[in-house]
Amino acid sequence: MKMAVKKIQENPLPESHEPETPQTSETSEKMKDVHRTAIPVKIIPPTPVTPSPVSRVSIPSFTKTTPNELYRKLLPAVLFLLTFVTVMTILLIYMDTVALGAQQFRVNMSRDYDMARIPAESPTLVAYVRQLHLAPRAPRTPPPTPTPTARVAVLDRVLGELYNGTLVEFLPRGGRDPTAAFLETIRGWSGVAVRAAPRDFLALRGAARALHACLSPTDHPREVSYEEAEGGGGTFRSRVLCLPLLTVLLAADVPRADYTALAGAAVPKALAALPYDRLRLKVIDYRSTDPVALNKTTQILEANNYTVAATFDDGIMYALNDLRQE
Repeated sequence: MKMAVKKIQENPLPESHEPETPQTSETSEKMKDVHRTAIPVKIIPPTPVTPSPVSRVSIPSFTKTTPNELYRKLLPAVLFLLTFVTVMTILLIYMDTVALGAQQFRVNMSRDYDMARIPAESPTLVAYVRQLHLAPRAPRTPPPTPTPTARVAVLDRVLGELYNGTLVEFLPRGGRDPTAAFLETIRGWSGVAVRAAPRDFLALRGAARALHACLSPTDHPREVSYEEAEGGGGTFRSRVLCLPLLTVLLAADVPRADYTALAGAAVPKALAALPYDRLRLKVIDYRSTDPVALNKTTQILEANNYTVAATFDDGIMYALNDLRQE
């Protein structure tokens, strides 16, 4: 044992015999200084991160969702779809209904209707015309003083200078007839002025007992489309009720009218439909320049005890043959 220790002491570990250079010594000194000195650490704050907006519309996961949860998520979309379809369906139905109504209105405005079931002497029809269309109206302004016309001279020759007579002025359009205006203003006659043109009828309401109607060529009323020319080449279309002459005479309480002035293409047929045995129209004045219509009217009235009393440039005046017997 002693020999082993002795042997170790005799053979120690070899030491490095390399000489220390000045550079190695300086490097080791610097490393020692680095370990002794605390290195300052610069703390960089973290950059703030703005969270991205999260979309409110989320797509449900159909694979991991229970049936009840799936129905709850799909219910708003289904309700919206049903509401949209319902609203659009109602809108389409409404548009179709409006279009059909407009088309039907245009058809009704252009179609004539014969009320053949209503006779001319119907009490209901007469009461309707009398109560709703023939209410007396006071004149708004005093009418100008009219002057006698050539027709007034013929009436004086046939009837005499008659006061407080009755008349019917049934014309399609125009203002007040000068002959009728003179008889009402100067002689005190009473009657009704009938016009088919809407504007002319409205103009007469304040100065006469006016009625908005056209002359029916039959013994029953009709409803027709009436066209009236406007300024600038346009037309105004309206619906007009065409009344038989007998209905107007009964509504105005003048079945024995002293003077009846008529005009229009429907006059010959309207006169042919009159029951002359129940009426007594003393003088009939037909305003027309159509020779065919004038000849036909002359034939009809001559067959019903009338004769030609006078002729004018715009018509013929007829009178009953037995007026002198009264």
